[in-house]
Order: sequence, then structure tokens, then C-alpha cells
Amino acid sequence: MKSLFLFLLLLTSFSISAQEEFKITGNLGGTLGGKLILVGAGQQGNVSLGETMMENGTFQFVGKVDGIMPAYILTERQQPIATLMLENVEYVIVAGESGIEIRGGGAAQAILSQYDAINQIILRERMKMEQEMKAAYASQNQMKLQVLQQQFSKVMEEAEKQQMALFTAHKDSPVTAFVIASGMGQLEYVTLKPLYDGLGETAKNSPYGQAIARQLEVFKQVEVGSVAPDFQGATPEGGTVSLYGVTSELKLVDFWASWCGPCRAEMPSMVKLYKKYHEKGLEIIGVSLDEKKEDWLKASQNDKITWQNISDLQGWRSPIATRYLVRAIPQTFLLDGDNRIIAKGLRGKDLEKKIAEILGE
Repeated sequence: MKSLFLFLLLLTSFSISAQEEFKITGNLGGTLGGKLILVGAGQQGNVSLGETMMENGTFQFVGKVDGIMPAYILTERQQPIATLMLENVEYVIVAGESGIEIRGGGAAQAILSQYDAINQIILRERMKMEQEMKAAYASQNQMKLQVLQQQFSKVMEEAEKQQMALFTAHKDSPVTAFVIASGMGQLEYVTLKPLYDGLGETAKNSPYGQAIARQLEVFKQVEVGSVAPDFQGATPEGGTVSLYGVTSELKLVDFWASWCGPCRAEMPSMVKLYKKYHEKGLEIIGVSLDEKKEDWLKASQNDKITWQNISDLQGWRSPIATRYLVRAIPQTFLLDGDNRIIAKGLRGKDLEKKIAEILGE
């Protein structure tokens, strides 16, 4: 799973520990020092649980929590040191051979540590691969690059198998729901839905399970078969165009930007598509993720964009891109006349083939 700093909600379904306070002792060795912050994730947001100074790699936090909550030890610059399932028990944090190790804690921490062990393997192998790839690039060793990519793919496949085994073994645990929720922002509906369906009722009913269910509803809005959300944006001439205001048998929503090389490379094909199928019922609505109007206008002119073309000039902060869960461009959505999504992510020949099928050619 990716970052564990998303959807930080209180694990209220856990029982309260009998011990009256928690104690976290760190011994990272070396000459590490500086202020550390302990942040808990409550239902109303992050909660400060204490601050301490680390000297020569040693530190300590003592306090009290109700039940169990995720907590994060951060440096003063918000760099993560450790992630805990914090309850009123003792923890010891040390620097191990494979990274930070958390000893002690309760049953929830034991489960989280199993997931974290898989993450450590992935991170270690990725760092190793990146170093070797730099050397391969420098020597222009294409064969070595392919071998490294294949090796890392095998590592990821094995890690995924181990992770899925943990999901199954701990499907009733809110910790598993927490792990899934933490990385769900980077997943797709078709990937997240089976993970949610595999959870037990206890995990589904936890705050994390409920967060996953809400995210699935958001994902569902831009899945094939759903009616695409309406949006509107400014044209280069200063007018306004809305998705629902464009009437056509077939609509292609194309997310692009002047700085996007692959987007610009596909524009000649888009121009041909538009010329060939516009009279037959195709309309294109380009949504630029540019931030500078002059860059957007220049690219639009150079690429001979004659279809509907809008931008809110907010780049990746664009509410339209956010609503459509656009994480990379170019990205396309093909809609029927009722704005129902027929296909998404099609490019090049695949896109032309789909359009030809729909418009009867």
C-alpha cells in the first residue's frame, strides 16, 4: 500500500487497554537529534499527543489515549519516523537492518507491522533498482534496464500475493480497512471494490470501512456505465461551455495540457478524428490542465484545436480534473448523447476503433 497518511480516523471499534498510559521509547542510534512530534488521528482530525527532543537517536513519549488510534511520530519538518496503532501499552522503536522496527504494542500493532514489513521490502528493492537503473542509463545498457524492470515486477507480484494473504487472514480487522483506506486514493474502482468486498463486517463497519465505501461512491461516478458529472469552463474567447450544454450523439472529453508531451503528440490524430467524425455526431470537449493562459492558447493554436476547448487555469487543482479523478494525462472519457460513460482511457487506434464502431463505420 502507498502512503499511510490518508483517511486518518479513530479506530473506535477496538477495546480500551487496561494500562493507564502509553510509553514510547525510541533508540535509533547515531547522532540523530531534534524535536519530534506525536500526532494522533482522531475523528475530528489530527490531534497533538505530545512533543519531545531526540538526542543521539533516543527519545520518549508518555501519554494516554482512549481506545486505539493511528499515531505518527514526525520530525519538526513533518518527515515521518514511525506509524503506530497507539493504545495504552509500551512500544520500543529501534533502527533495524531493514528500517525502523516497532516492538511491543498490542494486537493491532502486530497486524500493522506485518503490512509494514511488506512495504519495507518494496521500498528497499525500489531503492536498489533505482540505483542500478541510473548506472544502466549512464552506460546505455538497454538489456540491463529490461532485466531490472522484470526483476522489480516479480518483487511487486510477490509482495501483492503476501499482502492479499494478510487481507484474507485479517479481513475482520479494522487495521486491514485502515491499510486499504490509506492507499485508496491511488487506486481505481475496479481495484478497490474487490478489496472492500473481501472485508469482514467488523472491518466494513469501522470508520475506515465506511471511508472506503464513501470513496467507492466517488469512484463510481466516473466509471463506465455511469452518467458523467456535469462541468463547465472558460473558452479561450472568454465564453463558457458546459458538458451538458453540448449536444451530440457522441462526446469525447479529453484532459490535456500544453506541457504534456504525450498529449501534444496525439493532437494530430485528434484533429483527424474530429475532421472525420464531427459531421457524423462526434463532439470533443478539451479540458486543459494549464495554469498559464498564454501557454494554453499557444498550444491550442499550434495544434489546430477547433473543437470545444476550456480551462480553469488551475492545473492539477482543477475541480474538473478532481471530480473526474484524473491522475495522469492524456486521459479520455467517451460519452453517449445522454452523457453516460461508454469508455475511458482510450487513445490512438483504440480510440478511433471505438468511435468508428459507435458511429457505424
